[in-house]
Amino acid sequence: MPKTKYLSEAEKRYGRHLLYWSEIFNGIGFSLLGDTIIYLLAVHFGAGNIALGYISSATYIAGLILPFAPMFIQGRNMIKVQALMWILRGLFCVAYLALFYLQGGYAIAVLLGTYTVFCIFRMLGIILNDFTQKSVSSATNRGRVVANLNVAYQGSSIFVKFISSIITSVQRLSGLVGLIGLQMIGVLAYVGAAMCIRKIPCRANVEYKKGRTISTVFHEAMGNIDVRMRLFLRWTFLSLSVVLGMSVPFMSTELHLESSLVILYSVAIGLSVVLSGIVSRHFADRLGSRPLIIWSSWLLLVSLVCWVFAPSHLGPVPFFIFGFLANFALGLINILSVRLVAFVIPDDDAVSFTSMTNFVIAVLALVVGVVSGILVDAGDSIDGMFLIGTFKFGNDYSFMFIFAFVIAAIGLAVAFRFRERGSYSTNDAAHVVFSVHGIQAVSMIEKLNHTEDPAKRKALLLALGSNLTGVATSELRAKLASPFSEDKQEVVQALGYRPRQALVDDLIRLACDDDSFVQLDAIATLGAYGKNEKAKRALVGLLDGKWSSVRSVASKSLARIMEGPEYLDTINILSMNARHIDEEIDYLIAKRYMDHEGKFYRDFFLSVRQGRSATFRQTRYAVLASFLHFGSPRLAKLFELMNNGDVSDFLTDFLTEARDISDIDEHYDEIFAAFNTEDWRKVRDICLGMAYSADVSYDPRFENLRQGILAAASMDLSMFDVQDALAELYFCYSLKKNSRS
Repeated sequence: MPKTKYLSEAEKRYGRHLLYWSEIFNGIGFSLLGDTIIYLLAVHFGAGNIALGYISSATYIAGLILPFAPMFIQGRNMIKVQALMWILRGLFCVAYLALFYLQGGYAIAVLLGTYTVFCIFRMLGIILNDFTQKSVSSATNRGRVVANLNVAYQGSSIFVKFISSIITSVQRLSGLVGLIGLQMIGVLAYVGAAMCIRKIPCRANVEYKKGRTISTVFHEAMGNIDVRMRLFLRWTFLSLSVVLGMSVPFMSTELHLESSLVILYSVAIGLSVVLSGIVSRHFADRLGSRPLIIWSSWLLLVSLVCWVFAPSHLGPVPFFIFGFLANFALGLINILSVRLVAFVIPDDDAVSFTSMTNFVIAVLALVVGVVSGILVDAGDSIDGMFLIGTFKFGNDYSFMFIFAFVIAAIGLAVAFRFRERGSYSTNDAAHVVFSVHGIQAVSMIEKLNHTEDPAKRKALLLALGSNLTGVATSELRAKLASPFSEDKQEVVQALGYRPRQALVDDLIRLACDDDSFVQLDAIATLGAYGKNEKAKRALVGLLDGKWSSVRSVASKSLARIMEGPEYLDTINILSMNARHIDEEIDYLIAKRYMDHEGKFYRDFFLSVRQGRSATFRQTRYAVLASFLHFGSPRLAKLFELMNNGDVSDFLTDFLTEARDISDIDEHYDEIFAAFNTEDWRKVRDICLGMAYSADVSYDPRFENLRQGILAAASMDLSMFDVQDALAELYFCYSLKKNSRS
């Protein structure tokens, strides 16, 4: 069967594995060839603030060539083109070696020119990378995949930056030799990334339709409000990334830190982005992007206020903290916005769409990059941006950070207007992210998704059933909605241990579905929802259910809710048609709750008259004994001994203990002999003698039980056997022991 351009699940898994490795190499490469070292080289050669602003935005400005890109790569395999772009952007950086021989303006020109070409090749790869991420993921795991890729990229980036900070702290390697030497290692890393990308399964080619210009695709996207809002979020916060990128040269030009400390600052930024990836991985697919973007935007605004007002003489530590918070919030937003946009990338026109989005980013990056440089120049001449009394607040970059604050505020406004289907509200999301129980719920869900052991899964489901957060409720509701799941029965039972009113409608739906394999469990669970009128009405309706087992379980659950005689007559009638012992037990439990006088004990020998099996009768007698709490010995234990031995095994201990009653003591040997010879008449006569003389009128339950046992006097002895004789002896002894005289 011919394959389509869409990948199978096995191909997606293999593709994700390769893509993760390519991101590891990519993190190494960009850390050594990207903006941090470029900033340091630019400062080394005396570049101005506008040039630094250009460096901050060059990564995105390269997108200006995208209107022409699709027509040159059309018809080619997407992965092969992407791999080629990765190799070219690495190899072209060999041109940085020329900086050993240049100074001043010539060096800056070569630096900016090489970096621009590097960014162009990078941009050509990025427009295909969005499609690659989409092709190896699915709607249910896209947030996790994007987050994991980000963690892989940032993790390797942090490691390399940390090593770089150590290398550049060495005096001999703190200048050009160390910086350019590190760049050459980055060239090799990009070759490794390209090799991994090239192996990713892909049967899709670049498609370019004549007339599908950037303008055409842009107008189509703007005509769809959902796509428009997703793109606005991505464009706004990526523009903010350009402005915040200027915090790196801030460390060098404003705080005058050594190169090693500037690189260490970039390590701190990388750690913040890794943390944002971890948060996104755990929460994005579950809570949705919108609420997390809103909360992150608030954090971003607060951190930007700190950047605006903090004076440079505070030293590096506060700015490291401000940078960590700002980049954590922004990193999380950017990951989430990538997730949002990935959902609306068209399968048949992916390159044109991503080219359009990145072209807009390029225009915005050019504008905000230049504006940022101009604002830094404007702030250079102001001594103390803000005055409160004699205290001066602010720094040379304060105007630029005010600009960043405005952009972040615009992004927050867009996020508030955006509506994401299936996402949590901001309040519900806050209850998950900012509460211990919410985090525990997410942790349990993650463990559940990766645990195969049945015992561990059961323990996790019970724990999740006790967690009352919204995320736990949503996960449980999803499992209840599945027609078949190995967890579904455990979930239903867990909701009986810890009732959850939010899911009562889901339980009622299952309880009323005659073809649900958890119908009986759901009916039993409804008995825990005593104050819920809907649960009560559902159980009343199920008394007329299709199956006899449904009617019996509904009787038991209704009795737990009612604890009154309103439906006792109905249940008494239904119980006469009990087919199986589990139904009989259900009805007995229901009667116990509803019939406080214990009139049902008068039917003590009902199972004998019905000709039930020995197992049925033993079970019924044991259940009745458990209701009355007669104490040691337990009847169930006596039946257990009887089923495993002979007369002496199950009677010796009991009769020895029961000799505190004169009737037993006087007939001790006779009882042994009667059981050995199966003389049930003798046993009956001794038992009836105890029953007649027992005065238990103070407790209507005991009195009704006594009347039920006395009915044996008029019954055919051929109907009795050892099970009935032992039960009769046990109950009569217990009645006599509880008698007033």
